[in-house]
Amino acid sequence: MAQQRFEVKQTGFDQWRLSDESAASLTEGEVRLAVDFFAFTANNMTYAAAGDMLGYWKFFPVAGEGGFGVIPVWGFATVTESLCEELPVGERLYGYFPPADELVIKPAQVSGSALFDATEHRQALPPLYNRYQRVGAASEQSRGPEMLQALLGPLYMTGYCLWDMIAENGYYGASQIVVVSASSKTSLGLAQALTDDDNAPATVGLTSGRNVAFVEKTGLYTSALAYDDVDSLVQETTVVVDMAGNPATAAALRSRLGDKLAKYVNVGLTHWDAAATGAGEGGEDAEFFFAPSYILERSASLADFNHLAQAFVASGAAKASGWLTVENVQGLEAFSGRYPAICAGDMDPSTGLICEL
Repeated sequence: MAQQRFEVKQTGFDQWRLSDESAASLTEGEVRLAVDFFAFTANNMTYAAAGDMLGYWKFFPVAGEGGFGVIPVWGFATVTESLCEELPVGERLYGYFPPADELVIKPAQVSGSALFDATEHRQALPPLYNRYQRVGAASEQSRGPEMLQALLGPLYMTGYCLWDMIAENGYYGASQIVVVSASSKTSLGLAQALTDDDNAPATVGLTSGRNVAFVEKTGLYTSALAYDDVDSLVQETTVVVDMAGNPATAAALRSRLGDKLAKYVNVGLTHWDAAATGAGEGGEDAEFFFAPSYILERSASLADFNHLAQAFVASGAAKASGWLTVENVQGLEAFSGRYPAICAGDMDPSTGLICEL
C-alpha cells in the first residue's frame, strides 16, 4: 500500500511535491503509526531554514537525488501495526512526525507515559525530538486540547524556556525586552510568560506594519512597533530576543541601541528568506538559543522544571483562545494548497493550521 509525504526542496523551500512510496515492511520491535493530524506554523519554516545547521533534514530523510527534504511537524498518531509487545495496535502518541500518512518507529525506553524512537539514523539527533508521549484514545472532548497542544505546545515550551533563562539572569539588568517577529507563536509564548511574571520589565513587540494591530490586540506586549519604526525605540537597557533572523533588522536594532543592548538572543528564522546562513544575526556576541539543549540542562539542575513548563504550556494554550483561530484542512493535497502562503510569510498570525489525515 502506498503512502504519501509532503517534501520541499532543501535549497528553495517554495518548491514542494507530494511523493508516493510503498509502505515499509516492519522488522522486529517496530510499529507503524498512522498520522491522525499535525500542526504547521511559521516555526516549521525555522526547521527548514536550520535544516543543515541543526540536522532537521536528518529526522525523516528522503532517498534518491533531487535535493528534497521533509520539514518535521508536531502531531498525533495511532499505532496500526505492531511488532513491539509494549506498544499494541490502537495506542496513540504525540510527538515529532513527517507531514505524511505514516511513520515507522522502533520504540525503546517505553514507560507508562512516554517512549523514545530507537531507529538508528535518529540516535545522533537531539533526544528531545525522539521522545513520544503516550496519550489516551481520541474523543470529542480531547480533540480541541490536542490540536492546541500540537499547535502551541513546542512553541510555548520554547517561550517558557526563554523566559526562564532571562528571569534567572535577572533580566540582564534590562528595563525593556524587545521581541522580534512578535506575532509568531513562539514569541507569543514568551510574551505570555513575561506577562505572567510581575517582575518582568516592559516588552516591545517588533513586527511588520500589517501585524501591529494584531500584536496590540493580544494584550501580551507593553507596546508594539513596526520594523520601519525601529528608530523610535526607546534607548534604554534592552534585551533583544530575535525570532526572525533578518540581518537588516538586527543591524537596525544594534545601531539604535548601541551600548544599551545588554543581550541579543537568536532563536528562530521566521524570516528565513532574508536570513543569512551561518552565525546568528545579532552580531558576533549574540547567543543562539536551542530549546532542546536548554531543557536538558535546566531539568538536571531544577527537579520540577518540566512540571512547571508543562503547567505553563497548558495554561498558556488555554489563554490563547482569545486570539487564536484553528483552521482545519483535510489531507495533504489541501495542506499543500495552504503551504505557499506560510512559506511566503502571508499567513494570518491569528490562525493556526491543522492538517487532518
